[in-house]
Amino acid sequence: MCGPACTARSSRRLGAYDDFAHFAGRLCLPFIDVEALIRATREIFEYPMCDRDPLPFWTRGRVTLMGDAAHSMYPVGSNGASQAILDARCLAELLASRPAQDALAAYEAGRLPATAALVGSNRTGGPERVIDLVAERAPAGFERLEDVVRPEEIAAVTQGYATLAGFAVRA
Repeated sequence: MCGPACTARSSRRLGAYDDFAHFAGRLCLPFIDVEALIRATREIFEYPMCDRDPLPFWTRGRVTLMGDAAHSMYPVGSNGASQAILDARCLAELLASRPAQDALAAYEAGRLPATAALVGSNRTGGPERVIDLVAERAPAGFERLEDVVRPEEIAAVTQGYATLAGFAVRA
């Protein structure tokens, strides 16, 4: 089953400027007219962002899922390959230390809730929530980031996400 923003449309489907004009008009770069560049583009293709609701289980007998097969998620916070690597590391360590059936059960019990939490976090912006916070507080722009958001707030979002995603360096 698809998540809330998932679409069955093909990424090869032609798109229309009017479908995202409200976003293009907000892009402001001093060195290029983004809106004119997009309007001059001959063909626009849709690229739907898609994730999947967390699965209730990954393992049946001696077969288990890992990576995107187990937990496809929005490409936010460098999670495509990194979560597959964390899956593989966890599974390898467990398989090296216990019988296969026990290792597979422990792998699923540990990694499934962790990745389900990450899918949920990514649906609300993941580490990019900092960008939303700045845009909300300074819609007309700003001179210094520190005038809009405190470094502690940025650290709380980024470090919280790093911990959730399994990227935090252990002490």
